[in-house]
Amino acid sequence: MVWFIAKVSHSLHGHLVTKIVSEGGKFPLMCDFLAAESRENQCLHESVLNPVPQPLSLEMIATATLERRLGTAGGFCLTLAGLLLLTFLVYRPGLGGPLLLDDYWNLQPLGEGGGITSLDALQSFVFGNVSGPSGRPVAMLSFVLDSQDWPPNVAALKYTNILLHLLTGVLVCWFSLILARLLGQPAPRCAVLGLLVAAFWLLHPFNLSTTLYVIQRMTQLMTLFALASLICYLIARENLEAAPRKAVILLVLCLFPFATLSVLSKENGALLLLVIVAMEGLLFAGRASTPFFRLWYRAGVVVPLLMLLGYLLFTLQDNLVLYEVRRYGLLERLMTESRVLLDYLRHIVIPDFSPNTLFFDDYVVSRGLFSPVTTLLAILAITGLLATAWHFRRRYPVYSFAVAWFFGLHLLESSYLPLEFYFEHRNYLPMVGVLFAILWYVLKVMDGIRPQQGRPLVMLAIVGVLMLNGGLTWNSSRLWGDTLTLHASWAEQQPRSVRAQASFAEYLNAVELPEAAMERLQLAHTHYPNEVTVLLQLWNQSCAYGLPRPVSLQAIVENPDLDFFVNDVNQQLRVLLENLYMARCDYPDLVVMEQLFERISLLPIPDSRRAPFHTYFADLYIYHGQLDNALINLSRAFAFRPVPQLPVRQAILSASAGNFSDALVFLERAKIAERNNNPLKPSMAAEIDRLERDFRSRLDADGQ
Repeated sequence: MVWFIAKVSHSLHGHLVTKIVSEGGKFPLMCDFLAAESRENQCLHESVLNPVPQPLSLEMIATATLERRLGTAGGFCLTLAGLLLLTFLVYRPGLGGPLLLDDYWNLQPLGEGGGITSLDALQSFVFGNVSGPSGRPVAMLSFVLDSQDWPPNVAALKYTNILLHLLTGVLVCWFSLILARLLGQPAPRCAVLGLLVAAFWLLHPFNLSTTLYVIQRMTQLMTLFALASLICYLIARENLEAAPRKAVILLVLCLFPFATLSVLSKENGALLLLVIVAMEGLLFAGRASTPFFRLWYRAGVVVPLLMLLGYLLFTLQDNLVLYEVRRYGLLERLMTESRVLLDYLRHIVIPDFSPNTLFFDDYVVSRGLFSPVTTLLAILAITGLLATAWHFRRRYPVYSFAVAWFFGLHLLESSYLPLEFYFEHRNYLPMVGVLFAILWYVLKVMDGIRPQQGRPLVMLAIVGVLMLNGGLTWNSSRLWGDTLTLHASWAEQQPRSVRAQASFAEYLNAVELPEAAMERLQLAHTHYPNEVTVLLQLWNQSCAYGLPRPVSLQAIVENPDLDFFVNDVNQQLRVLLENLYMARCDYPDLVVMEQLFERISLLPIPDSRRAPFHTYFADLYIYHGQLDNALINLSRAFAFRPVPQLPVRQAILSASAGNFSDALVFLERAKIAERNNNPLKPSMAAEIDRLERDFRSRLDADGQ
């Protein structure tokens, strides 16, 4: 981090020296911008040898001195260091918080097989994640640096996230500084703008859930490498003619490794190419380029974007099919997302005083333009933003660029893909462009105000809003650091959120308050009486703690309105089987259990969850000694997830029953799956060969 601060300071200092020399020793203090961006900057300069003849007000002297001091390498570096220290202190109370939601699902494999104690275990964890098409191996590798077993050191994971937030803040500052310089701003103004954008971004309460929600390190790393990529692009753009060799190196670094690392942290990183297109079209149109730059732009930016578009079109039908497992359709999602996007913008511009939450499963779906009426208003507002951005693209390019930046970076997660509606972490990178534009125009407005007419008031307002942001973030950080208060607060604020109630119930169980946990689950059941995961969790809770059963498994089977749309039903099935194995309560016979699994199989469960569902179904049959049915369900699981582990398990089950011929058939299937397996994952070839030799020897010994 020190290196990054020094590099930014060196870049700023070099630009200052160049300006001073080129302007005959005069030091640029501040620029008076007119209302229209298309007009030329009118800069005022002050020199010790050539004082300004007219008297200066105290406000003008104070403003000029501030920009001059921040424009020096020392002043800039000290201010940035102080900002980073302040941000760390603001986030420090959150270090004591718990793991949440997807943290468990993604990080529990750290403990499989005794922890990350071998290269195979490392490969399996880093390349075995299925959160996205890429597997996000860069982010997964970063978790191993903090913990190699389960349960992990949660404070260490959160501490690393905070450090990544600080480092990304340095890049936000560097990016904003260079972009302002390319847009013709003097060095002191670049320093002020860069520091302000970084300060508002670092202390913004909307970024807290990204930083303290451990698994969102994926988003953090995606943003970090995306900004590094964009910085390389901007510096290269600046040096196309003055230092072409340097520009070539930076353009290569822009794509490899930084853009690649961004995508391998989270797939949204591919959208940074769209940001480059927006910059070229809105900010740098008509600027000089070189043959290599044009080749790089076409082959390294445009072609990959076209390939991404082709991939999205190729997978369009597969994605649209997933709406069958959602409680809304494509059109309803698009209408709802219009409200979501506008809500994001509102929270960026006007921070919310209520604490951050992770639970948005109770977000109201737009069923029509007037249901709710804010749907139509949101669509009109977004249409207005896009229309004005296009209309004023030449007069106000920074505004147009900010609009393109925000909506462009939301294209994947906030459009047609059948994802959940709302998550704050989706704004971690989109927020940067919005803050840059807001502060750009605030400083321009300040330049148009006479010092005597309120410029100090504008400066005071900026500082006040920044302090408010920091205070809100600190307050939320304290909440996130207190597990009991955190869960209780979310559950009370969102009574219709199943996840908020279930999460609080799990915590209450952990502190041995099962009756209170049952009350939370019954509250969720009141709002969602037919939701299968809620019903199963009620059964599991009563079974595990010997409480009265508000629902029976037979009633779940016979429920004609059984629904599924909130949580992962497989988690509750796993707990159901664990309670069965441990004989924690009386269970119905196999017939009822079979009917339960068959009834659940009729629900719109996503294909990605069908494989573990059939694996648990097979476990049920194995417990009851029904080998054939177990093998059938493992074959069904293999159809959804053709990994070699499933037929290997079938082979072992068959061999345990003395069916070595069948076992060898399953091993042949495992060999095929192994050949098609991801080469980056640990190989099972040696294990398959060992089992094959063992089964063949037993087959020969039996004379079969």
